[in-house]
Amino acid sequence: MKRLVILSACLAISLAGWAQGNRNDSLRMDSIIHSLPDVMVKGNRPIVKVKGAALTYDLPQLIKNHPVDNAYEAIKQLPGVSEQDDALTLNAQSVTVMIDGKATTMTSEQLYSLLKTIPTSRIANAEVIYSAPARYQVKGQVINLLLKHNTGFHSLQGEFFGGYTHQNRNSYTERASLLFTNKKWEIDMLYSFGHGKRYYYYENEFAHTLTDGTSYAFSTHSDNIKRHLNHNIRLGINYHLAKNHQLSFAYTSQLNNTRGTSEDDGDFTSLLRIHAKSQFHNIRLDYSTPFGFSAGAEYTYYNSPDEQWLKSSLYDEIYDITSQQRIDKWHAYLKQEHDLGKDWGLNYGINYTTTRDKSSQENNNKSSDGNTIQTEDQMCFYIGASKSFGQKLTMEASLMEEYYHTPIWDEWNLFPTLSITYLPKAGHIIQFDLDCDRDYPTYWSVKNFTTYNAGGYGKIVGNPTLKPSRDLSLSLTYILHSRYVASLFFNNSKDEFRQLPYQSDEKKEMEYKHVNFDHVNQVGLMLTTPINIGNWWQNRLTFTGVYQNDKNSHFYDLPFDRSKWFCQAQWNGTFLFGKHVLLNLDASVHTDAIQGIIDIPASGYLNAALTWKPLKDDKFQLKAYCNDIFETGDNHLHDTYRGQHVINNMYFGRIIGLSLQQYKCYNSSHRCSFALLNENFHQSSGYG
Repeated sequence: MKRLVILSACLAISLAGWAQGNRNDSLRMDSIIHSLPDVMVKGNRPIVKVKGAALTYDLPQLIKNHPVDNAYEAIKQLPGVSEQDDALTLNAQSVTVMIDGKATTMTSEQLYSLLKTIPTSRIANAEVIYSAPARYQVKGQVINLLLKHNTGFHSLQGEFFGGYTHQNRNSYTERASLLFTNKKWEIDMLYSFGHGKRYYYYENEFAHTLTDGTSYAFSTHSDNIKRHLNHNIRLGINYHLAKNHQLSFAYTSQLNNTRGTSEDDGDFTSLLRIHAKSQFHNIRLDYSTPFGFSAGAEYTYYNSPDEQWLKSSLYDEIYDITSQQRIDKWHAYLKQEHDLGKDWGLNYGINYTTTRDKSSQENNNKSSDGNTIQTEDQMCFYIGASKSFGQKLTMEASLMEEYYHTPIWDEWNLFPTLSITYLPKAGHIIQFDLDCDRDYPTYWSVKNFTTYNAGGYGKIVGNPTLKPSRDLSLSLTYILHSRYVASLFFNNSKDEFRQLPYQSDEKKEMEYKHVNFDHVNQVGLMLTTPINIGNWWQNRLTFTGVYQNDKNSHFYDLPFDRSKWFCQAQWNGTFLFGKHVLLNLDASVHTDAIQGIIDIPASGYLNAALTWKPLKDDKFQLKAYCNDIFETGDNHLHDTYRGQHVINNMYFGRIIGLSLQQYKCYNSSHRCSFALLNENFHQSSGYG
């Protein structure tokens, strides 16, 4: 709490009395219908315009004076976007990220890895859609990242990136990209290599009482080291068959190899070793025409074998577990858009996805947990319409009929969406969005398999009876002069599934499992505003306040109905020193929050980055940075609900790093050369 007080004081000084707030860790396209007018709101340095259901942000302008070097970090600069547990959220809810309006069968983790390899020089803008119409072929909130395409003239451009980070141990990232274009072709190649070590530790405290009255109290200190080797590869090819006829091919591959050890000491001792490998391959083919028709197909292959070896003083035996998961997924779509005249638009389409999941697990203490094969089929039919009523009012609505089939589920669902945009006068935008969705559990969360943590005291188990959730979202957004944004939102999720711990009253063990809630309800408000002082100090303030209610009437013998107000305040300030040097400070604080029976204490962080850009158009960049300067941003989870007693404090340490980035371009007027970047920086920090 002392560090939190210090951080809050720093924020108060920097913001000159701006009210503090806090953040919650649980917070978690193709072509636009031509009949909709494209209205730009006039103002000082406009960064957003409205087009149908989409709010289009000038993302290069938004990140111009921010120390971001890839697409993932750039997306985090959009108003209302936060990162929680390595996942992006928009207005406290999950969000789907698309690239160039194309839905993908990649998981969020796989897509985020790809985004981290895309340089910011490739970004054109970003669309934010609070209620995605069915023509986007995804449901819920969407961020559509639009890339630059230079087809039409000869051009060759490339970028090299080298990065070093120290978070108790050293890690490195090397990245290279190359883009070639001419009148017919656009060839895009990306490669990224990440490698190094990571150290972090836990402080755990448990109190456990059994039905017979036997009580246990113990605490442990857990040291964790992970070594990783990650390869990311992408090849994208666009070929223009004729005017506005385009054939696109993309291949994405990710190869990961992780080894880790976790050693516990305290009231009991344990040693856990893990070795996880995975390979992911995605092939995609798309065809688009000038008359609104497009089609595509996609195949995804994923294979992940891993091993876990555990020896603990809690048990007499040694656990040796081998698991493997293989996924084959095929996806195809057809869609058509029409301009009907008189400001009417019509769109319809079909898409089909089939998945085969083969998983297995073997445990030396059991004969076998067996092999499972599961097939999942999903087919969607949709129709949508758009209408403009003069220059002030536009409306877009759609209906999607979805068929979903697994060995457990066989159901039809209807999902309506509605987006209404009103421009009462110049410089004012009002948008209302309604969205319905269905969220299905991950493959592994429904498998009847077991892995271990907390020195063997904790068991992570699957839940074959897990049900999909049904979600309803409403939002009302107001934008003033394309710079000031206010969004009021309501989210209702029935059968929401989340992972919670439970201390068994039958034996000395703690079980982690995904369970369905009765509902999770959220009502919230997001406000963001830029404040610039002269030409040397730029600020952006974002505040999010949320009221959340979590209810589960059948959670073991501990039903709960809990509610909590929490808030998050974020400040981003940039100080410009001449034309080439900038200092960026990024701070966030959040109040305590809840997730089911878990309490999440208040925390916050302060990041700083110093960037040198000596060349025109930011073609060279050297950045030194320190994240979580006061080491106040770590996650802590406390469960003391109705006799449960689990205190889990996680300490990851501050991050210190250095990165170099160079961009070169060759066209008819000038030639570029590529320089391989070296990194030579060392700073001791934290533990180890």
